[in-house]
Amino acid sequence: MSYFIPHTKREDLKRKTVYDFETQFLLIGAIEKQFTTEIIETIPLWEDLFSMGFEKEKDDWEFDQWRDVYVQHGWNEVKGEPRLKNDIKIEESDQANWIKKGVLPDKRSEKWTEFTKEIDGVSYRRSFPDDKQKFWAWHILNHDKASFKKRHYLVRDASFDLDCLELYSEIYLHEAFLIMLGISPDDMDRKEFFSWMLSMELLSMIVDSIPDTLKTKFEDFKEWNILKRRFGKGKKAEKVSIENGKATLDTIEIDTKEFIEWALKNGIIEKDTAHFRDGRVAPFEVSFTEMLHEQLLAKKLIKQGKHHHTWIWASTKNAYSYLIRSLFINQMPKQYWIDEPLPEESKKNNVRWKPWQHYFGIDITLPENQTTIPSNSPTIDLIVEELFIEHDKGNINDFK
Repeated sequence: MSYFIPHTKREDLKRKTVYDFETQFLLIGAIEKQFTTEIIETIPLWEDLFSMGFEKEKDDWEFDQWRDVYVQHGWNEVKGEPRLKNDIKIEESDQANWIKKGVLPDKRSEKWTEFTKEIDGVSYRRSFPDDKQKFWAWHILNHDKASFKKRHYLVRDASFDLDCLELYSEIYLHEAFLIMLGISPDDMDRKEFFSWMLSMELLSMIVDSIPDTLKTKFEDFKEWNILKRRFGKGKKAEKVSIENGKATLDTIEIDTKEFIEWALKNGIIEKDTAHFRDGRVAPFEVSFTEMLHEQLLAKKLIKQGKHHHTWIWASTKNAYSYLIRSLFINQMPKQYWIDEPLPEESKKNNVRWKPWQHYFGIDITLPENQTTIPSNSPTIDLIVEELFIEHDKGNINDFK
């Protein structure tokens, strides 16, 4: 059995979700821009310092590297015990966490010094831990901004198909979360959302005040909390590596059948209304119908569905009639007409409607009575013409 996000609410639900993810991307972008402006205003040598780690092919720098930059630019070195600035972004407790994570140096093991200089009447005093903390904060914000942008595009371009519910006996909790948001997890890189859960832990450490509208973790979504309460006692999946094995994270697997039963009951998914076709008795070549299906889907003449499902016509009845008549007039697909030719005297009027019921079902009754030209006839003409040339290898001068 196939399942879909309900047709009646999928467009509105996805539009809301895409807007939400776009908002998150814009918010993180605004925070990054504000932080970058502060860096430019408070660290005159920020360009030299911030490119230093990347030149060494790693996102970090050592004390001696940092010191050399200031010495080369003629700053005054002040040796002695370190002095933290009053406006430093992190509190002592947070600084201890940064030291524990290896982001900031341990005072007991590092050489300590500060540099001062007056530039255009403004006095600057810089220390290694302050510069390095700001470098890492900026680096994390840039990474998060790129991740938010990527997630926004993934959500925007996701389909409504739910193959994961057919393919896997268990799904991840975050995949169920995406389904509740009205988007398919089939098109998502699972590691992308593991990374989201992991990276947001650091964001609150580097930003003074996070806007209430910025959802930095899954728990900020009501859909996640509903799922966690309902399925949170599922079994832990094995750890999944993030970013070349630098970190791992547990996630929860839930029984797919259990989720399907719950999601159907709550209207989160629906059973596929299009039945599977028996491809063994298909009247036309697969290569032809695959090209036709792709074109009809792209032009929104049929509703979303796979090639091996019965296609649900999404346009007008006379548009359907126009399509079949156009294919008939041009004797398409060619191989079918070679194998099943009509008597010469009946070719003009005897449109073969029945073979197409294999693909479209019998929802459109008496298509032969629909004789008016539809408003989207130019679109149908282009589809038939392309199939005539590309698949049947016909001559455009013979196209009718």
